[in-house]
Amino acid sequence: MLTILERSASMKVCNAKNCRHFGPLMGYCDHQVHKLMDLKLRSMDVSPMQSRVLGFLYHAEGDVNQRALEQYLMVKPSTVNGIVSRLEEKGLITRTASAQDGRCRIVQLTEQGRVCHQHFKDVIAQVTAQMEQGFSDEEKELLRSLLLRVAANLTDNAEEETQP
Repeated sequence: MLTILERSASMKVCNAKNCRHFGPLMGYCDHQVHKLMDLKLRSMDVSPMQSRVLGFLYHAEGDVNQRALEQYLMVKPSTVNGIVSRLEEKGLITRTASAQDGRCRIVQLTEQGRVCHQHFKDVIAQVTAQMEQGFSDEEKELLRSLLLRVAANLTDNAEEETQP
């Protein structure tokens, strides 16, 4: 009977070291970044997605409603509602009714949320430094431009697919 590793090797499963396709390799890198971020943020009881919300609120100019968070995170309203509820329970944000439209909820950082965001900036700097380890400035810029091109290719293709 074959072990899982032996079975994977015999099936020529694509992994980070042998993969010749961009998609699985990019997915692997994304997974590793999220895993590392999760590990570093765990002590604060905040997920990587929650840290993205706090970062967005920290840098936002003007009022931010949940719809803006949905668009930024590219997730469903129910997902944003869950994230925002958990952040509110932790005292990192507040939700208040908009003065212009009582149905609209404005999301704001608390002072505790601002302090938390400062810690995230340190974590992001650590993870970024680890990702960029061994790359020259020219290689970093080349990788950045190539990833932007991949993103543009995917965005253009997705927009074409949704056209009637």
